[in-house]
Amino acid sequence: MTTNFFENINAMNVPGNWKFAIHNDEQGQFTVSALFTGLHNADNATKAIPPMLFKGTATELDEGFFGAITQPVQETAGLYHNLNAYHKELEKARSASKMEQDKKNRNNAKPKPAAGESSDSDIEMGEPQPNKEEKRKAYVQTMIKINELNAACKYEEALTLLPSATDYPEKEAELKTKSADLTRKRDQMAQALSLFNT
Repeated sequence: MTTNFFENINAMNVPGNWKFAIHNDEQGQFTVSALFTGLHNADNATKAIPPMLFKGTATELDEGFFGAITQPVQETAGLYHNLNAYHKELEKARSASKMEQDKKNRNNAKPKPAAGESSDSDIEMGEPQPNKEEKRKAYVQTMIKINELNAACKYEEALTLLPSATDYPEKEAELKTKSADLTRKRDQMAQALSLFNT
């Protein structure tokens, strides 16, 4: 007997680990539990992702199972990808923070200008500039919150928190990518919900 079960899984193009549990009763009804996890799981929070449950006859499941799981599995794979990317960025932020601290320590070790000489701070005029370290910390904290909202599928809320590229011009590419990703997921979720509600 030939089936195309594994071809359908392969067609989803989401490498990962699958766990299936299948129960059938005397009336010919099936209950299928399907759990997908990413290959590289960098966050314990993903252990809270529940398996998908499907009930129906063998014919109903043959016809609708892969149609029903494709989008949720792709969203779950996206979640794993985002969490892994987040952890990489967090490591970069930690390294950058250490570099900033070392730089600050070096700057503090510089001798103070002698009487009559002007320092850089004396030359600066106008509005006081926000502390770069505070601005960086605020950015990192905001991105952590956005990633938490993203993991909770609260894409609209995450989009409203996304910092402006004018405030962080050095992060413009990252912010554009994050905005596009969140917008795409928000639209996909809206589309999925409208399909379920019809």
